[in-house]
Amino acid sequence: MRRTTTAVIVAATAILPAAPTATATAGAAPRTHYVDCQAPPTGPQKGTLKAPWRSLSAVNGQRLRPGDAVRLKRGTRCTGTLAPNGAGAPGRPVTVGGYGDPGAAKPVVDGNGAVDTVLLRNTQWIEVDGLDITNAANPGTKRRGVRVVLDDYGTGTHYRLTNLTIHDVLGDDTKDADGSEGILFAATGSSVPTRFDDVRVEGNTLDHIDRGGIRVASTWKNRPAVSSYDPAGPAWTPSTNVVVRNNTLSDLGGDGIVMTVTEGALVEHNTLRGFQRRSAGYNAGMWPYNADGTVFQYNDTSGGETTRDGMAYDVDEGTFGTVFQYNYSHDNAGGFFLVCTADGTLSDAVIRFNVSQNDHFRGIETCKGSFSDVRFLHNTVHVGDGVSQTVVNENTTARHEIEFVDNVVRKTGAGTASFVLRSGGVSLSHNALSGVTSVPDNPGGTGADPLLAAPGTATGIADAAAAYALRPGSPAAGAALPHPDAGERDFAGHPLVPGEPADIGALNGG
Repeated sequence: MRRTTTAVIVAATAILPAAPTATATAGAAPRTHYVDCQAPPTGPQKGTLKAPWRSLSAVNGQRLRPGDAVRLKRGTRCTGTLAPNGAGAPGRPVTVGGYGDPGAAKPVVDGNGAVDTVLLRNTQWIEVDGLDITNAANPGTKRRGVRVVLDDYGTGTHYRLTNLTIHDVLGDDTKDADGSEGILFAATGSSVPTRFDDVRVEGNTLDHIDRGGIRVASTWKNRPAVSSYDPAGPAWTPSTNVVVRNNTLSDLGGDGIVMTVTEGALVEHNTLRGFQRRSAGYNAGMWPYNADGTVFQYNDTSGGETTRDGMAYDVDEGTFGTVFQYNYSHDNAGGFFLVCTADGTLSDAVIRFNVSQNDHFRGIETCKGSFSDVRFLHNTVHVGDGVSQTVVNENTTARHEIEFVDNVVRKTGAGTASFVLRSGGVSLSHNALSGVTSVPDNPGGTGADPLLAAPGTATGIADAAAAYALRPGSPAAGAALPHPDAGERDFAGHPLVPGEPADIGALNGG
């Protein structure tokens, strides 16, 4: 089996047409449109600083040109949907943000029960920054905080959602390209192959959202790797250059961050606290579906509720070349990791140098479908007092090809840690498994205490490396089996030097 440590590059199955161009007059000077929804209801509305628009509908009625700006007054509140029209152009994006006293609160856009609070439809070269977005009225109906949708559009380029505060978006329990999310990118239609390119979702705070946090979705999803494959449906057309970075998410009804129908997406430095809190469906913290070459790194995920999934991370069906590295997982009711194919397929996934602290129920869970070439390398799993976990739980006899190599699993106190293997496809080697029962054959491994520095004391990803370093005399020191997919550095950034002994677990010397 050919292996990679990052991505398997799969070409889109359709030739992508050129995206529609903005219908602006060439060379027209950019304009700034001002909005103050609490301005006195007298006098003219011109969209100027002295005579601003007093409603979102007024600004929605403008056709924006490349370089135009929409500015909402800080410290004020607008009700309804903000849906700017028009598009930017290369080097001249349309920008949406605040104006006025920089010390005042962000301008609030309250959807007041509308389906979308901010709607960016069939547009590109657009940037939205520094808004407070909410939508709590009439809870339980479909709604989004921000929805970016391209419908039979082609390729849309350059999207920036930054420094947004999105909260109390109280939608229903639907998901995918028309579901309820804090932030939703949706490529839809059936006649013109459609995708996003150059997306940045950075520095946002999302709290109390139903159902999900951040999702990239598409109806251009059909290929044989997924169980929902429809050969007559819109062919797989992945969005590219998608980055989701430095976001904080909390109190989510369902999923946290989900990448679907993407190629080469990067999800990093995000913090997720509390998910799968109110959904009746199956939800996990961060995961790809029907996506290739996705990298999840430096994320901190905790507080997953229920065992209806409820684990921090997941490699789901239709995915190839997935990497989870340098992530922290703790206190999730559903566990650390899911590898799930249902009736589809997945292959070539590496999960390396991650730390799991007091995740319950299962360390690694599999679904009914079979899969191949999944490698768990150099992870450290601490199962503390009062916590029980099935370290690897195969819930069917469908063959699951998993290498479990160079990992530390340490169980202490009340509760148990054990393996439940059924398929014959899980192979172990050179693991330090302390306090674990029902241990399968583990050549080169040890059952001795790995002598971790301060297990169970990490409060977040920032101090997890110090808690899970090896103490002098650890039997895991220098005892790892060199593996071609281990990468170049450990959880703390210490290098792995080819030809030199490496330590078992997520921390390598240093």
